[in-house]
Formats: sequence, structure tokens, C-alpha cells
Amino acid sequence: MQRHDRVSSQALWQIPLPATRHDEPRVLIADDDMEATRAISLALEDAEFTVRAVHTGLDAVTLARKWRPGVVLLDLMMPLGDGWEAAEAIRAIDLSTLLIAHTSRTDPEDMTRAQRTGFNGYFVKPTEIEGMIAVIRDYFSKQDGESATARLRS
Repeated sequence: MQRHDRVSSQALWQIPLPATRHDEPRVLIADDDMEATRAISLALEDAEFTVRAVHTGLDAVTLARKWRPGVVLLDLMMPLGDGWEAAEAIRAIDLSTLLIAHTSRTDPEDMTRAQRTGFNGYFVKPTEIEGMIAVIRDYFSKQDGESATARLRS
């Protein structure tokens, strides 16, 4: 049986209220694709976010615990702990972290699993970076008390 169902390129379920006030808008990227990580890091830095990148699920959890980013972008298929495992561990550290799956996986079951795991959003690669930046800005604006609304293009 051939499967033709695909998830939309972007999904956002909820933007949590940040529990911690950060002096800088910190974004952690965890992805084992070095080129993709570099490209998205540069785009987020250009949007004035402070970015750190790691390449394994274990490193994502370790850095999230020490650095306390507001936003974590997780690839779902990484070595040493996939994105789902890392998300569960990071969610246990801080319920207010904005967790976004950033993946090439388009199976609706993967998106459902991501939502059950505690992700707040799901972006399929290649990502429309402007949409992702809008979501991240919306999250950080909530800590300033603004009532901004994330706008995603389908």
C-alpha cells in the first residue's frame, strides 16, 4: 500500500508563555545535518537571536539544561537520542520552552507523535524561514507582555 498522506509544511499547536525572562532571545538548534544547521543558524542570528547548535539528541538535552534556551529546534532523526527522546527530556527540564520539530519527515503519524511528545510546532524541511522566525519572535514577545500572534503561511 502506497501512502500519499503528507503533513503540511508548518504546524503550530500552542506557543507557551515563557516562565523565565531572558536577557537575550536564546535559540538552540539540534540537527545532525551540518549544512542545514549552519544555514538556519545564520538566518536566526541575522534576525537577532542568540543561537547555539549541537548535532545529537544527548548534546541538545545537556546544553538545554545548562544554557536554558527559550526555543529549541529539534531534528527528529539524530544520533545519540532522537528528537522525540530529546524533547521529552527538555520538556521535563522546562515546561515553558518552545519546542519545534524541524524535520524532513512528512508522515502524519510523525506529526501526531511529535504533538503527543510535547512539541509545540512542526516544521518540514526545507523550512520557510520567515514563518519560523515569526513564531520564535512571537514566543519571545510574550515574555515582554505583548499580545503578538504568530502568522504561518500554509
